[in-house]
Amino acid sequence: MKTIRNIYNHLQDRESKAIFINRLLYSITDGYDYILQIIRALPQKSKLDDLVTFCREHADQMIFYGAGNDLLLLSNLYPDLCIQHICDRSVQKQQEGWHGIPVMSPDELLEMKDQVYVAITTSGFYEEIRLFLSSNGFKEERLIDLSMITDTERQYFEQSTLSPCPDEVFIDGGCFDGSTTRRFIRWCSGNYKKIYAFEPDKKNYERCLKMCEREQISDIQILHKGLWDHEARLTFQETGGQGSKIEERDISGTMEGDRASDVPDGAGGDVGSSESIGVSAAEETNVIWTAAIDDIVGEDKVTFIKLDVEGAELRALQGAELSIRRHRPRLAISIYHKPEDVIEIPAYILSLHEDYRLYIRHYQMSACETILYAV
Repeated sequence: MKTIRNIYNHLQDRESKAIFINRLLYSITDGYDYILQIIRALPQKSKLDDLVTFCREHADQMIFYGAGNDLLLLSNLYPDLCIQHICDRSVQKQQEGWHGIPVMSPDELLEMKDQVYVAITTSGFYEEIRLFLSSNGFKEERLIDLSMITDTERQYFEQSTLSPCPDEVFIDGGCFDGSTTRRFIRWCSGNYKKIYAFEPDKKNYERCLKMCEREQISDIQILHKGLWDHEARLTFQETGGQGSKIEERDISGTMEGDRASDVPDGAGGDVGSSESIGVSAAEETNVIWTAAIDDIVGEDKVTFIKLDVEGAELRALQGAELSIRRHRPRLAISIYHKPEDVIEIPAYILSLHEDYRLYIRHYQMSACETILYAV
């Protein structure tokens, strides 16, 4: 109880305290109504309610663009959404459909531009889809923005709690496809000294390399490693998407002469190498090298650490203990992957610096994407 009280007293506003209490009760009871209370308080919820009502009233003319996770979240949050028509550029989804609903191609959708409305559901590609449709003759009034199911633009870079500082040294833990790195660069207006980006999933790692080459991002080191509190070989559940995660089974020492220091990290200097971590193709799907932030950054003055590493956040923070104690960087840490994260992660952060000010924000209309900020 003393630990919980200390965390609560370090939270700086009512919003943070309300989210903390509801997440804590959800962790204890598994009662989803506590998550619904968080969702109902989100600023975009009432606007989304109105848009969903419009979609429901025009169900026969409504095409939902994006047969992915965001559409699933929408259908769970609004069971009476009346989804009848879907568009997605995935050929596989066009062939298989989505939960029994046929999926058309973008070319088929373009032929209907004067007859239908399009509800864009995918938060990660909203602007790309909007530009594609508008450049092909769709009028703005026929495009419905349902992408607010996830607020990706503010996540990790909450304007109400964070502001850039000169010569940022940024840790992007779990960089996925590089989208967070791109948002960081926009957020700090390119005023950074160095970016360290960690991504253990091979497909995601390769996406990050291509993104950096395409957008000519400089002063970045992309490491094909997971984050942990020490260097180790761990089993890894690789999906090629956002759900890849460390399984915490340490197999270090099972292969003689194969240490992380003996093989490339994928981009040992700046971007440019796409070599793997030195294991066979079969092993790459379930074994990774991990690294500790302190070991990688050395004496660099880290200013900002973001961690969204599918349940490995606490171990990754422990691997950054020296950097946090020395430099007191601002932190943006996911606290939704494990029930105990809502207590253990802020408690550990406060054990390193008792004067950290804490904020909590929530960015998705589901139980996911709750972020703790320490500033």
